Amino acid sequence: MFNITINIKSRLKFSMAVFMLLLPALSLKAQLVGPTMTGTPAAGSYYNYSSITLTDFGFTASAGNSLQLYIANPDCQLLSTAASANRNYILTSVPRTAITDQNSLAGRGTCDLMQTVQYIDGLGRPLQTIQVKGSPLGNDIVQSIAYDQYGRKAQKYLPYAATTNDGSFKADAFTPGAGVSKFYNPTGNGVSGTQQVNGIVVNPLPFAQTGFEPSPLNRVIEQGAPGTPWQVVTGGTGHTVKITYTNNNGNSYTADPVNGSKAALYNVTINAADQSRMLVPNGYYTAGMLYVTITKDENWVSGRAGTTEEYKDEDGRAVLKRVYSADSAQPVLSTYYVYDDLGNLAFILPPAANGDAAATISQPTLDNYCYQYRYDGRNRLTEKKIPGKGWEFMVYNALDQITFTQDANQRSQNPQVWTYMQYDAMGREVITGIWSSLGATGSAADPNISTPSRVLEQWLVNWQAGQTILWLTRDNSTATGYAAINPQGTLLTVNYYDDYNFPGNPYTSFTGSLIPPTGLLTGTKTAILNSDGTIGSMLWGVHGYDGFGRETLTIKQHYQGGQPAYNTGNYDITTSTYNFDNQIAHTSRAHIVSPGSTPKIGIGTQYYYDHMGRQTQIWKVVWDESLTQPGGTLISQADYNEIGQLKTKHLHSENSGSSFLQDVPYTYNERGWISAAGASSNLFSFGLRYNSPDAGVTPEFNGNISEMLYLGVHSGSKSFNYTYDPLNRLTDAASTSNLLNEHIGYNMMGNITALTRTGGSPAVLAYIYYNGNQSNQLQTVTNNGTAYKSYTYDNNGNATSDGNTVSKTINYNLLNLPRTVTNGATPLASYTYDATGHKLQNTGSDGTWDYIDGIVVNNFSGTITQFVQTEEGRAVLQGTTYHYEYNLKDHLGNVRASFDKDPTTGNAREIQEDEYYSFGLRKTGGYDFSNHNRFLYNGKEVQTDLTNQYDYGARFYDPVVGRWATVDPHASSYVSISPYSYVSSNPITSIDPDGRDLIVLNATSHVFGAGHAAVLIGNSKTGYKYYAKNGTTKNFGTHGKSDVSPEKGAKVFKTLKDFENSQENKRDGPYDRTYEIKTDEATDKKMEAAAKEAVESDYNVLDQSCIDVASDALSAGKLDPGYDKSYNPEMDMDRITMSRIPNWRFDSIVRNNPGGHLRVFVEGAPKKERKGTVTAEPLSKPTFLPNDPPK
Repeated sequence: MFNITINIKSRLKFSMAVFMLLLPALSLKAQLVGPTMTGTPAAGSYYNYSSITLTDFGFTASAGNSLQLYIANPDCQLLSTAASANRNYILTSVPRTAITDQNSLAGRGTCDLMQTVQYIDGLGRPLQTIQVKGSPLGNDIVQSIAYDQYGRKAQKYLPYAATTNDGSFKADAFTPGAGVSKFYNPTGNGVSGTQQVNGIVVNPLPFAQTGFEPSPLNRVIEQGAPGTPWQVVTGGTGHTVKITYTNNNGNSYTADPVNGSKAALYNVTINAADQSRMLVPNGYYTAGMLYVTITKDENWVSGRAGTTEEYKDEDGRAVLKRVYSADSAQPVLSTYYVYDDLGNLAFILPPAANGDAAATISQPTLDNYCYQYRYDGRNRLTEKKIPGKGWEFMVYNALDQITFTQDANQRSQNPQVWTYMQYDAMGREVITGIWSSLGATGSAADPNISTPSRVLEQWLVNWQAGQTILWLTRDNSTATGYAAINPQGTLLTVNYYDDYNFPGNPYTSFTGSLIPPTGLLTGTKTAILNSDGTIGSMLWGVHGYDGFGRETLTIKQHYQGGQPAYNTGNYDITTSTYNFDNQIAHTSRAHIVSPGSTPKIGIGTQYYYDHMGRQTQIWKVVWDESLTQPGGTLISQADYNEIGQLKTKHLHSENSGSSFLQDVPYTYNERGWISAAGASSNLFSFGLRYNSPDAGVTPEFNGNISEMLYLGVHSGSKSFNYTYDPLNRLTDAASTSNLLNEHIGYNMMGNITALTRTGGSPAVLAYIYYNGNQSNQLQTVTNNGTAYKSYTYDNNGNATSDGNTVSKTINYNLLNLPRTVTNGATPLASYTYDATGHKLQNTGSDGTWDYIDGIVVNNFSGTITQFVQTEEGRAVLQGTTYHYEYNLKDHLGNVRASFDKDPTTGNAREIQEDEYYSFGLRKTGGYDFSNHNRFLYNGKEVQTDLTNQYDYGARFYDPVVGRWATVDPHASSYVSISPYSYVSSNPITSIDPDGRDLIVLNATSHVFGAGHAAVLIGNSKTGYKYYAKNGTTKNFGTHGKSDVSPEKGAKVFKTLKDFENSQENKRDGPYDRTYEIKTDEATDKKMEAAAKEAVESDYNVLDQSCIDVASDALSAGKLDPGYDKSYNPEMDMDRITMSRIPNWRFDSIVRNNPGGHLRVFVEGAPKKERKGTVTAEPLSKPTFLPNDPPK
C-alpha cells in the first residue's frame, strides 16, 4: 500500500513501464487519466483504476514540484454503466469526490461516483432500481417491482445482487432459476432458513405477499413476509399479519366472546374557573358508530387471544385500543382515550381502570392508573398527571413557548420551585434555570392543586401574559451574555449561537480563528448538580464548524477530580474531519487535566468505508501523551455479504488486517433477523431460533425468540426455551439443568405479580402493590412467604428505598436521578451530574469514579484504574501503556465474554465471562480474571451500593424484581402498561438503551403549502438516523415536491442539535414542525427497516408521497400511519388524495398517535432558524397552520 512520487529536476526519457501500485486513499486533487500517459504532463497528481503505462514520456519541473502517479484502491472499480437503451430509464449519479460538471462524470470509478439506474414502464411506474456495482463484490444490487392486473404491488421482492455490473435492465429478475430466485436459492431445492457459504440465507420464496380485499376499496387484509413460513395461504392459515375491517356492535365480550365489540362512551365536562376536567360515563357507543380495525399477528391461530382491536370515531380519533389475553381472569384489556368538546385528549384509561364497565371511575383509580390532562383557553396543555407521579404544570408565553414547568417534587418544596426557559428571537432555547417562588408554599395535604399553588400558578400566567419582551437579545455586559429579564434564578444551562463573542469564553485561543457559523450552536454552559442537592458551577463547551456546517472542533470542560480541582484547565478538545460523503473520517481527542497543558490522554480514531459508505474499518490509538505515540491498532474490520448485511466482524489486528485475534461471523434468517453469531476461538457464540426450535418448544413467527443456545469457555453449552403469553410478555424461561429458570406472572398493567427463580439465586417472589393492589407502585415483596423487600416513593414516583431488608434511603436530584444513598445516617454513595443528565462522578464503597465522555477513572484508596471505552470494548491503562480489551455480546448487547491478547502466547485470552437470568440478574460465580468490567447487562453499568441495579442513563433498573425504580419519562407513549414495567415485559427481544424516539419532521411551506416530511429514528446515546425521500426541484407534482427520480437519504447524526444545524435540515427543510413519539428497541428496529425500504423504493407522484417514509415506519411499529387505514393509500384516489399531502398527513399522525410531543416553531423567524418548543405532550388536535387544508 504505497504511492510513487517522481521528483524530476531535468528532462528524462522513460521506456515502457507499467506501475501496479495500490493506495489506501487518493489525493482529492488527483486527476483521472487513461491507462497510457504520453507527452509531457503538468506537475500534479494522476490516477487510474488498473495501470498507468508511460510511453514516450517526459516531465520537466522546477525544484520542489512533483509528479504523483496513483493506482486506485482495489475496491474502486471502473464504472462501465450501460443502461438498456430499449427501456425508459433515469440515470442518477451522486459524486463521492469533487466533480464540478457533467462532462467530468465519464471514466469514473465507484469511489468517485455512485450511480443508480431506475427503469420505468409506459405508465411511469418503476420497474427496477439498480445500484450499479453496489454490492461489496462490485455487482449490481437490483430491486425489482411487480404489479398484478390491477396495478397493485401484491408481491414485493427482496433486493438481490446480480451477476452483472453494468446497470442494464435485468430481464430475468423474476425468471425461475435465475435472478432473485437463483440468488436466494441457487440449487433450486434449498431448505428455507439454511445458510449459503456466501452468508446469504436460503430463501425459496424471497418475497412478501399482500392480500387485498376483493372490493374497489383495495384494503389490505393480509400481509406476508419473505420466507416460506410467512407466505399467504389460501384459507388464511398462514403465519401472516391479518387485518379485518368492521364496526362496533352492542354485544359485550361476556355475552359474545367471539364477536362482541361493545365500547363504553365517556364525556368530559370542563370547569370554566380552573379548566379542570371531569370524566362522565355516558353509556355505550351506538352499534355501527365506530370504525374497528382488527389485527392478528403471525402467531395467531384461532380465537381472540393475541388480537388487537383499534376503535376510531367519525373524526378519525382513536377512542379505544383493545387486546386479548389467554388468561381467563383478565381476557380483555381495554385502553380508552377520552376527549373534551374541543377535541383535546383529556383522559387515558388503561386496562386496570376497567373502562369497559362504563361506570364512574373513582379519583384514587384515576390518580393511580390513569393519564389526566388539562388545557387553558387556547388549548395549550397546562397540567398533566401521569400514573405514579403528582401533577405537573406548564406556563406559556404569547408565542406559545413553554416558559415555566413544575413537577410534584418542586411543588411540594417550601418555597416552591419552578424550572424556567428563555428564548432568543429565533425561538432557540438559550437559558434554563431554577426559580424559587418566595413566599409560596406547597400543600402536603392537597399536592394536586392547593390554593397557594393555584394562586402562584395564576400569578405566573398573568405575569407572563403581561410581558412585552418575548425573547432575549445578546448583551455581553451581563454575566450570561443576554439582556436580563425576569425571572433571574439559578442557571442550569446557557446556549450561545452564531458567533464566539460571549462573555467569559475561556477558550478564545482556539476560537479566535474560527469563522462565526451563523445559525449554529457555538457555546454552552451547563451547571453541575451536586450530590448534596445544590447547583454548582458551570462547565463550558465550545463548538467549531467548517464551511459546510460540520462540527470540526469540540472543547468540553470536564469534572475529573471534582471540587476543588474543577477549573477551566480541565478540558477535552476533539477535532473531526469528514470525507466527501459527510461521514466522519477521523477524530483526534486530547484529554487535559490541570495543572499543565500536556494532554493526559490522547485518543485517535480513523474510520474507513467502502464505495457504498458501509463502514469497513476502525483504527484506534490511545496513549499517554507525555510519551511517544504508538502506532495505530485495527480494532475492528467488517465484511458484508452481497446485500449489505454484516457477515463477519474481525477484532484486533496489529498487522493491518493480515490476521486478527477474533473473527465473529453473523447469520440471518429469511426476515433479516439475526440467527447466530460466534467467535472463532469459541470464547462465546450463540444461536437464536424463532419459528424452528427444538421439538417440544413453541415456535414463534412474530419475531419473538423461542430458543437461544450459547457456548462459553466457563459456562459450557446451554440452551434457553422461552414461552410468551398472547400479549408477548415472557412467562417462562427454561434453561439447561434448570440453572437459570424464571417463571413470571403479571397483572393487567404488566406489573409482575409473581416471579420464581432457580439456580444460584433461587427465589419465590410475590408482589404486593399499594392501595390494595390497585396501583403500579410496588409496596412489598415476599420470598417464600417471608418479608423480603419494601418500598416507598416520593411525589415524582421515584423509589426512595431500594427495597432491601436493611433498607437504603435514596434521594433524587431535579432530573429524578439518584444523588445520595444512605443507610440511616451513614452515607453509602453519592452521584454528581450535569444539568443535562450526564453522570460526572460516583463515590461509594468501591472508590470514586469519574466519567468523562467515555474515559473512566476509578480511585479506590489511592489505587487508580483508568480506561477508555472504545467501539468494541475498552483500552485499559497498564503501567504506561493502554491495552485493548474486547467484548463479545449477545443480540441484546449483554456482555458475555471479554478478552485481550495473551502477552505470552499472542492468542485471544478470556478475562471475564458472564451469564444472566432473563430479566438481567447476573449469575453468581461468573468468571473474572481481575478484569472487573462493570458495564454488563445491555452494556449498562452495574451499581455497587445500589445492589445489582443498572444505570441506564435516564433511570435505574433493578433486575432482582424486574422493574424500574422510577416512572418512565416516556410513559405517555406506553399508556396500556405500567410506567415501571421493564421493556413491556419482554426482555428477550427488547432493550431500553435510554428511550427511543421516532421524530416526524414537517416543512409546512414546501411545494406551495403542501409541505414536505421525513423522519429521525434514534436516541441521545446511539444517535439519530435521518430518513428522507425527496423529489427533485426540477418538477412539481400534483400534491408534493416530487419527481420520478428521488434523492435518497439515510444519515446518522450524533445529536438532535447536529441535525438541526445540518445541511440536510437546511436543504430538505427547514422543518418547522416535529412530532416526537417514544418507542422501544424492538419497535425501533422494525421502523428503521421500514423507513430504509421506503427511502430505497421508487417515488411516483401518482401514488406516493415523501411522508410515506414516516407512515411506513409508523405502520411497522404498530402505530398509526396517518392515513385512513380503511382505504388503500396506493389505489383509492378519491379518498386518499388528501392523505398524500404531507401537511395533512402530519396532522393526522399527530391526531392519531396521542402521547407524543408536538413542536411548532416560531412563525416569522428566518426560515433556516426556526426552532421550537414542546407546546403539548398529548396533543391529539394539532396546531393548524394557515397552509393546512380545512377539516
